[in-house]
Amino acid sequence: MNEDIYTQWSFYIQPIIILFGTVGSLLNQILFHRRKSLRTASCSLYFRSLSINDLLVLYIIVLSQWLNDQFHFDLTIKYLWYCKIQTYTTYCLYAISPYFLVLGCFDRLCRTSRHIQLRHIATVNMARQIRQIIIILIFVIHGHILFQFNIIHSMCIPINIFYFQFFAYFLLMFHSLLPPILMSIFCGCTLLLLYRRRQKQQHRYGLNIHSSHKRLRYRDYQLIKVLFLYVTTNILCTLPFAIVFLQYIYKYNSSPLLAIFVKFTVLLGNLNYCSSFYIYTLGTPLYRRELLHLIKTFR
Repeated sequence: MNEDIYTQWSFYIQPIIILFGTVGSLLNQILFHRRKSLRTASCSLYFRSLSINDLLVLYIIVLSQWLNDQFHFDLTIKYLWYCKIQTYTTYCLYAISPYFLVLGCFDRLCRTSRHIQLRHIATVNMARQIRQIIIILIFVIHGHILFQFNIIHSMCIPINIFYFQFFAYFLLMFHSLLPPILMSIFCGCTLLLLYRRRQKQQHRYGLNIHSSHKRLRYRDYQLIKVLFLYVTTNILCTLPFAIVFLQYIYKYNSSPLLAIFVKFTVLLGNLNYCSSFYIYTLGTPLYRRELLHLIKTFR
C-alpha cells in the first residue's frame, strides 16, 4: 500500500462524502422543522445543531483535506497562524457533533425522569443554553492546540514528542471513548425508565392506555432508537482513527505504512459526518414517513 492508493480513494470518496452529507444535513433541517411534535422536542434542537456542525466539518475540514490530497493545496505549511487556527478548528468541530449526541441522550433521560427539576432541563429554552455552554467548553478544552502546534519540516505538527503522545491519548479519550460511554449510560438509563413507566401504566390502566400516552411513548422510543444507531456508527467510525494514530505516535518516522493507515482512518471518520440523516431515515419508520411525506409535498 502506498500514497497513490490513498490519493485515488480520496479523489472519489471525499466528494461523495461532501455531496451526501450536504443533502442529508439539509433534509435533516427540513424534517425536524416540519412536524410540530418534533420541532418542539428539545432533543430535536441537538439534532438540528448536529446537522449544522456536520456541514461545517464537510466544507471546512473535508474539502480542505481533498484539496490537499489532490492538488497539494495546504496553507497550514505556509502560514503559522493558519496552521494553529485550522488545526484548532478542525478538532473542535470534530468533537462538537458527538457531544451534541451526548446532550441528546441526556435530554431523553431528563425527559423520562419523574423529577420536575430534571424534566425542566428537557425544554427547548434550556437546551439552547446547554448547547452554548458545551460549545464554549469544547473550544476551551482544545485551547492547548493553539500553543503546541507549529510548522516543522514542512508539516503542521506538535512541537515535541511528549505533547504528541499526550495529544494522541487526548483524542482517544475525549473524542473516541468518552462520548460513546456517556451515550451508552444515558440511553441505558432512559430505556430502563421507559420500561418501568410502561410496566406501571399497564398495571394501573391495564390495556386501556390513552392514545396520547402511546404517541408520546412511540416518539420517545423512536428518538432513543436514533440515538442508539448513531452511537454505534460513531464508535465504528472514530475509534479506529484514535487507535491507529496512537500506534503511529510511538512509531513516528519509523513506519510510513502507519501514516497511510492514519489517513485511511480519517476517511472512515469523515463518514460519521455525512451519515446522520441516512441513519434516521433508514433506522426508524417515523422519519421514513416524514421523508416520504416531504417528497409528496415537493411533487
